Amino acid sequence: MIGFPAPHKNRVSRRVTRGAVLAVSAALTMTLALAGCSPKNSGDSSDGSSGDAGATLSFGLSSEPAGFKTGVDQGSAAREIITLVRRGLLTYDGEGKVVPALASDYTVSDDGLTYTFTLRSGLKFSNGDSLTSADVKRTFEYLAVDENGAAAAAAFANIATIDTPDDATVVLTLSQPQTAFPQVLADPLSAIVPEDAVDADGVPIGDGPFKIVDYRKGVSYTLEANPDYFDADSVKLGGIDVTFMADAQTRVKALMSGQVQFIDYVAAADFKTLESAKGITLKTAPGLYGAVQFNLTRGALAVPEVRQAIAYAIDLKAYSQAGTLGYGEPTGGLPIAPTSPYYDKEQAGHFALNVDKAKQLLAEAGYAEGVKLTLLTNSQYFGYSERAQVVKSDLEAIGITVDIESGDYANQIAKGNSGDYDLMIGGPSAALNDPSAITAAFIGGPTFVRSVGIDQSLYADLLEEGAKTADGPEREAIYKEIGEIYLKDVPFVTTGTGVSAYAYTDKLKGFQMLSGAIVYSSLYNLATAELSE
Repeated sequence: MIGFPAPHKNRVSRRVTRGAVLAVSAALTMTLALAGCSPKNSGDSSDGSSGDAGATLSFGLSSEPAGFKTGVDQGSAAREIITLVRRGLLTYDGEGKVVPALASDYTVSDDGLTYTFTLRSGLKFSNGDSLTSADVKRTFEYLAVDENGAAAAAAFANIATIDTPDDATVVLTLSQPQTAFPQVLADPLSAIVPEDAVDADGVPIGDGPFKIVDYRKGVSYTLEANPDYFDADSVKLGGIDVTFMADAQTRVKALMSGQVQFIDYVAAADFKTLESAKGITLKTAPGLYGAVQFNLTRGALAVPEVRQAIAYAIDLKAYSQAGTLGYGEPTGGLPIAPTSPYYDKEQAGHFALNVDKAKQLLAEAGYAEGVKLTLLTNSQYFGYSERAQVVKSDLEAIGITVDIESGDYANQIAKGNSGDYDLMIGGPSAALNDPSAITAAFIGGPTFVRSVGIDQSLYADLLEEGAKTADGPEREAIYKEIGEIYLKDVPFVTTGTGVSAYAYTDKLKGFQMLSGAIVYSSLYNLATAELSE
């Protein structure tokens, strides 16, 4: 379940000391051979040091990453690759705790505004370039520009100044205290990048435990252990061969036959099969929140009463059953976990199924004769098409005609980013196990994980206040007020938490799965996993 950090102690100066970082077939259309990198499985790096730290893990990845725009949420597959090849100042360990990464340690001022980071010595990017405080400054300044589309743009925009007194020191001064700021820095999308890594696709240059040495567009990535990684001695795998396998059944069969040894995004429909399979481990955890998103700029959906009607019409239990086969938890309101002290049970149940109420609201909004809408989804991942059918059926019961538009996940991301939809099966953006994570569901530029056309002025001030307030009754009151505004505005319909799963050979030891909003940061932990004989 989603957990929360201890209250931020604004009046206590803290130092986080250095510790052991538990960092973690299609036609061939293009191959990128990276200059200066060793050939696949050669065991020799360009500087003459051994690049063969151990066995190579074969990984069936659920989708080819849509791209690697710095800081931009481009789906779970892109995030997973980033956790393998990039690092930020901080990271998550196997228990989901924030620990040092590129920074060996850091201090926080008594007022919670100034963070001073000391970088590890000898840091390098995977292309051999040195990594210094200047790279940190440039990356964070880029992430703070709203037009660049970073998922955590609001958090980085809260940085008032970035000082770099020397190559190994970074001093960040915030405009307002930010309770979950260390978690922001631990997110994979906050990784430090070289200047030429700010691009849309291809091969990301990083500073993590692995580096990409071969990319076959539409087919695969080949990763090798990165000898320039700051904790290279802890990396047990010699490399990771990533094959793109969009079909869930193909991934499961490949794992069971031994073609691959690790798969992500296991569908709930395959849990029982894998649980009973010999030599295979299935790990599950509460996943991200789901939602039916709106384009609030189009016709009837610009009217709050129509959005309220849709919220009353969707049967969340049927929706959850279709998408997770009962493994998820149907709940409405703000996308905050039921285990959180910020979860409001009354708000979560506000839009209990009520067809008569939904019809009444449509009539009051001037749409008694019905509405015709297009619902965007994808057929690539289990649960999306199934959820779409539930929404179609439920809305047609109140007079809303729904045409389902499906395709692969890349198509959904592209159309979602451009706002080319009426309704979409998706989910609010979240990257922190903290209530401030809901900020990204309401605030920011165009993205497929946020409804189009939200009146951000309704939420911005309260969300900023919630992000800087220490845990306790005052913070709870802020999120309750946000929830009341949400129930009237309904910029999306929260549908509850899903379930996430990885499956892998029993020979893989040391992999630890995270949960909640940080579930797709779990591959940080492949950095210290190993394959046994």
